[in-house]
Amino acid sequence: MVRDRKDKWEAGERDKDLFVSAFKTTVPVLLGYIPLGMAFGFLLDGAGYHWIYAFLMSLFVYAGSGQFLAVALLAAGAGLTEFAIATLLLNLRHAFYGLSLLEKFSGVGKVKPYLIFALTDETYALLTTTDIPQGSSRSRFYFYVAALDHLYWISGSVLGVVLGSMLELNLEGMGFVLTALFVVLTIEQYFNSGARFPFMAAVAAGALSIIFFSPDNMLLASIILGTLILMGREKTRQEIQEMPKEQGMQSTQKIEKTQRTQRNSQAKKELRPINASVQPAEKKAREEN
Repeated sequence: MVRDRKDKWEAGERDKDLFVSAFKTTVPVLLGYIPLGMAFGFLLDGAGYHWIYAFLMSLFVYAGSGQFLAVALLAAGAGLTEFAIATLLLNLRHAFYGLSLLEKFSGVGKVKPYLIFALTDETYALLTTTDIPQGSSRSRFYFYVAALDHLYWISGSVLGVVLGSMLELNLEGMGFVLTALFVVLTIEQYFNSGARFPFMAAVAAGALSIIFFSPDNMLLASIILGTLILMGREKTRQEIQEMPKEQGMQSTQKIEKTQRTQRNSQAKKELRPINASVQPAEKKAREEN
């Protein structure tokens, strides 16, 4: 009984430490999601909606840019079909995020559906760059990071609607908060990562997309182009790594062929004296006959 209590207490302490570690990891998102969520809440209140709509949208939709788009569509009186198509195109980038997280999300258990649902740009940045505390549960750590980010967004959006209903605010420029947050996370990821090529590929893909595509299609085009660049580089690296193996196999085959040739030559040399001694005996036998 005492041992069980001690084990439970130690497990609780480890879980508490893991939660604290996840909270520290998500502090940059906290500092961005609260004002960003408030900006969404202000806009939703300006469109004449109650705070409960902000809570439900942030809880069940949970798509920052998608929710900002929803406010504009609601104000314009768009229908369900317009909502579905616009949201799909806007959030299509998450399909690429999901492909890169197949390995990380394998074996996480029951929390996997929620992790998929709660995958925002900022949460993705944290999950792909943060090391899990040694000896800790991967699935639990990922869950805490995703759930905390979700909580920050819900809190900010509800707070924004409530304050917006009480204050007269100038909402110009608030939509830039999302871009600013993502830039900060990208810079942090750049300095924490030893790989530089993905960032250069992203910059190149973005620049080419701005030149050759319209601003409305630039984001999706840059994601596709950047993915193709990274896939091409990975294929080239694999081919370069396989070249020494092929060269090594060819060298081995040459050595084996040379050794076989030498063995055959040596065998022929050894047979010559034997043949030389056998030939006189055969000649003498023929003469006697």
